[in-house]
Amino acid sequence: MYPCFFPGRTRIVFDCILDGNDEICCINMDGSGFTNLSNSSYLDKHPSVSPNGSEIVFARRTTNTHIWKMNSDGSNQQELTHLPVDYDHPCWSPLGNKIAYASWRDGDNEIYISNTDGSMEAQLTYNNAEDNMPAWSPDGSKIAFVSNRDGNREIYVMNANGSSQTRLTYDSSDDFAPSWSPDGQKIVWSANRADGVGDIYIMNADGSGQTRLTNYLGKDWGPCW
Repeated sequence: MYPCFFPGRTRIVFDCILDGNDEICCINMDGSGFTNLSNSSYLDKHPSVSPNGSEIVFARRTTNTHIWKMNSDGSNQQELTHLPVDYDHPCWSPLGNKIAYASWRDGDNEIYISNTDGSMEAQLTYNNAEDNMPAWSPDGSKIAFVSNRDGNREIYVMNANGSSQTRLTYDSSDDFAPSWSPDGQKIVWSANRADGVGDIYIMNADGSGQTRLTNYLGKDWGPCW
């Protein structure tokens, strides 16, 4: 699930279940060259590739879930966050100097950013709801994210400093997993609107023009441009 591309669109990295354990894996664009990158006994999920393709951040559950980083070949695995709380859904900034993620340290998920070594953490959202799944806009000026602050999970967007938090979707079902188009004009996401299972939708970056793309009985989740 939750695939993302290496620069140059030569490979896809994603989380998959191998022998009952979540791992960070990659394949070539033609489906060849399957590789288990994280190759650990822990649960490894939600990878994000650095803009230059040299590193990958991901969430690893040991006693708690923390943000980890490794080289793009799986070597040099390092733990970036150390507080005894859960972190999830890391996302590398387009400039390569920041990482956004969700943290449970206040009793509910909030969005944070930090340097790529885990230093200089800054909290961006403050409420009693669940804020998670951050996604940087291609120019690094905005972050789309998911929040249930208004009752169920919806897509929101804010400036990269946490200001101007704006709701984009309005539906009684769950909307989640946003991903920006390369030009920053569109957002794709997953929603449980029509069949309660999951389909892919697309909208303009301001929330207008919402359109359903898939129509199947199974789960269509985690789109990526």
